[in-house]
Amino acid sequence: MLSREFVLEILRKSVHLVSILIVFIYEFFGKEAVLWVLMLFLVATLVLDYFRIEHGMRIPFFYITYRKDEAASFGGHIFFALGAISVISLFSQEIAYASILMATFGDLAATLIGKFYGKRRVFQKLFKNDKSIEGSASEFIVDFLIGLIILGNPIVSLVMAFLATLTETAVNKIDDNLIVPVFAGFFGQIALNLLKYL
Repeated sequence: MLSREFVLEILRKSVHLVSILIVFIYEFFGKEAVLWVLMLFLVATLVLDYFRIEHGMRIPFFYITYRKDEAASFGGHIFFALGAISVISLFSQEIAYASILMATFGDLAATLIGKFYGKRRVFQKLFKNDKSIEGSASEFIVDFLIGLIILGNPIVSLVMAFLATLTETAVNKIDDNLIVPVFAGFFGQIALNLLKYL
């Protein structure tokens, strides 16, 4: 039987599955349409977070998706929207797709595998966290596969997967929903551009 903590973690992460919808809108309706959708989402969630943080309101359904450390600060969905807006605005369509999906499914794999099956905490001294090698390895594999499926380029996929995993593993206080897609997309776009000239 699944524990309540496991179910809540899946529920929290499932909110980020909206990334599939982002890719769908971008693919079929274009860049401008998806940026408008993301801005509307960002404005709506900022308004909700205003009432939640400033006035202590419990927004139905959404309040269970917040962790304790997010009680008095912005939730991950706001940083996710900012990350998605950044990569869609600046990078190629394929790099944007890969970055957004890596931030969703790589993070999901790292969290669930690391939290419930992770045994070896090898990053404690280096990054001062309790993340496991099992979680990080699962994130890297998932991210690399996403890159291969979308980009079809193993070198760029490797670069993006490595940066996404390294960033996710290294950060503790900066929200990974923003930093992972930005770093993966930035270095993925550089690698893609460099390969065009080789």
